[in-house]
Amino acid sequence: MKKKCRIRTKLKSVIVDTKFDGRKIYPNPAIKSMLFFLLIFFSSVSFGAMNDLRRIGYSLIPAPQRIEITGKKVLLDKGWAIDTKLDAGSMAVRRLQSGMMDFYGIKLTGNGKGKIILEIIPGSIKKGLDPAIAQQAYRLEISNGQIKITGNDGAGLFYGVQSLLQLIRPDGNCSFSLPEGIITDWPDMQMRFIHWDTKHHQDRIETLKHYLDWSAYFKVNAVAFEIEDKYEYPSHPVIGAPGAFTKAEMQDLTRYARERFIQLVPDVQAPAHLAYVLKHKEFAHLKADGSNYQICMCDEEAIKLIQDMYLDMIDATPGVDYFLVSTDEVYYAGICNKCKNENNVKNRSQALVDYTVRMNKWMSEHGRKMISWIEFPLLSEDIHKLPSGMIDGVLNVDWIDELNKAGIKQLNYNSIQGAEYLFPNYFATQYENSEIKGNLHSTAVSGVEAIKKGANLTGSFTAAWDDSGLHNELFWLGWATGAQYAWSVDKPSLEQSTADFMDAFYGYDSPDMVEVYRMIEDGARFYEDLWDNVISRERAPGYGDWMGKGINTERFDPTLATLPRPGISSNPVFRTKYSRKIERAQLLRRENDRLISLLMRNMSRVSRNHYNLEVLLSIAYLEKYTINTLMNWVTIEDDLIKASKKSKDNPVAMGLMVNAYNLAGEILKEKNEVVTELTTTWEKSRFEKCRSVGGRKFNHVLDDLKDHFADRRLGLDYMLAPFERMEIEKWQKQLMGAMTDFAKTHNLPIEGLKEKPMNE
Repeated sequence: MKKKCRIRTKLKSVIVDTKFDGRKIYPNPAIKSMLFFLLIFFSSVSFGAMNDLRRIGYSLIPAPQRIEITGKKVLLDKGWAIDTKLDAGSMAVRRLQSGMMDFYGIKLTGNGKGKIILEIIPGSIKKGLDPAIAQQAYRLEISNGQIKITGNDGAGLFYGVQSLLQLIRPDGNCSFSLPEGIITDWPDMQMRFIHWDTKHHQDRIETLKHYLDWSAYFKVNAVAFEIEDKYEYPSHPVIGAPGAFTKAEMQDLTRYARERFIQLVPDVQAPAHLAYVLKHKEFAHLKADGSNYQICMCDEEAIKLIQDMYLDMIDATPGVDYFLVSTDEVYYAGICNKCKNENNVKNRSQALVDYTVRMNKWMSEHGRKMISWIEFPLLSEDIHKLPSGMIDGVLNVDWIDELNKAGIKQLNYNSIQGAEYLFPNYFATQYENSEIKGNLHSTAVSGVEAIKKGANLTGSFTAAWDDSGLHNELFWLGWATGAQYAWSVDKPSLEQSTADFMDAFYGYDSPDMVEVYRMIEDGARFYEDLWDNVISRERAPGYGDWMGKGINTERFDPTLATLPRPGISSNPVFRTKYSRKIERAQLLRRENDRLISLLMRNMSRVSRNHYNLEVLLSIAYLEKYTINTLMNWVTIEDDLIKASKKSKDNPVAMGLMVNAYNLAGEILKEKNEVVTELTTTWEKSRFEKCRSVGGRKFNHVLDDLKDHFADRRLGLDYMLAPFERMEIEKWQKQLMGAMTDFAKTHNLPIEGLKEKPMNE
């Protein structure tokens, strides 16, 4: 690893250049020891510091490598002109024009004194960089009357334009300012992947183009598109879900991405996670040991099917250099009865090696570089058998030495979303009974830690899994953070990076958005922790888990398993069982009210991404419903207990039971309103979940191994399924029976019902 470090001062300006320079990392022991010290020292100096752009009120994410500013402002208005020898169709020119208009309402007329110069001068910025990194380098020079953006190549110039657009700050009265000075910038890592997972939803094409625009804004240059059944697969059309993207649509999306210097990399799950294929009767005979989770790896017909799918996706993504052959969680490699070798630890590892070597050769023959998950059940002792030149997409830091010896480069993997409900664990929180620092923290420090251990990082991979069905709008902070710490590995502080994101994504006038995110996360963790996990009545036991067939097969249904007794009661069973959760709900209720108020206020204040706020608000309302439901059951139980104490005042007791009945009805009514709000909001950007198209119905078959939260229901009501399992209608019916008996015994009418009983 080569690391160049320099700190010096200059009159009226500050220059900071404290980075490794993007060269390959060579694990020479002597050099490694010295550089380890330097990395520790300079990380302690720079990591956590606020850069000078932020100090004077400007935001830029990813943070640039070198900043030289005077502290003065440069004023910008619509009279400035674009001065360039580039063709008008150049993406840098187009992006400058569209960004000025979209973000600031500025159409550059060229009738003033200022000009923005765009130029490409190969090799002019930061000598000695790796060629793939050098193409992305740029210099942005801002002075009175002139802004000059110079790129080593088209990508660098494009990134320079994106930086300019971020730095422009509205100063009121339709005026705009920029910081005077020079920014010289290049990425530490060649590739900055983000991950689109479409297991349980399908975004609209215009949504994905919007995502590509914003990805480019944060200097993302690769998207791993885990498409599953959302592509038509011309070779095997039955695999594609109704309304799946066509070849023409995918090719258009790929072109759109490439114009923005983004590789749209296919990610085809195989040979595991293949229920979306094996659920179809045409392929049932290819299951490994009868499970739709994994295909038989010893069957040539199965291998041919996978290669057909790979080739379909290669045809759909012309001009892309990479392919993600994920080999994700291939727990049962070699278990098929067609495999000759005994199914043991060693042979499972070898089976995965054989598959990886074979597919790498196949990909090379079809012009693609292979990225793969190098993970369990592979044994570290078998890494040397893997082909050099492939890329490990899910770096295990304990395997770095073996990977380097095998000539395998790595992507620094971070997951910003796993199986969390409603919202990611961005910030420090308690999750699954453990205190965690949060996914943003791990993303910010993982690159530095991997480099300390000698990793040969060629890029980063920021994953966002669809297991729990979160909306993609919730992932932007994580995706941008992943890009940040791949572009400039050890700076700025995470707090600054988060603040810079809020300014860039929502506009400079975006107050309290960090607080909004924290409050939504609090509400999501409350929702997640609320439920009892009861043995499932919806699903049969599963096939097994990562430890093997037949292990941990029991399924569970989250719900509230203990409701108040549906009739006059003297025991507070609900209050007693859920006392701690009730206390937490009481505290969260006020926080949730503030959350909704802040989102409402920001709807009229932020200048960008209003739809994102709509999605956040839909989740805030679901969290509100969760809190209200718990507290309403407390009120219901209190009323029924009060009724038992009114034995001498039978009409009052009846009135209290009616109140309880009506409140249960309100819980049901509000649940339907929440589902409607979620569906209306979310389907602005995505298609109806599990939709039918052209008379073809979605074939919904659950995975034999995985039990994803988002897969339990056909629609978005999976988020309301825990409430549904309470069987509130049944409870109401039982309460009505008790009320009817009470009325007959005491010769009383049942008055005040807001709705007729369901059996009438």
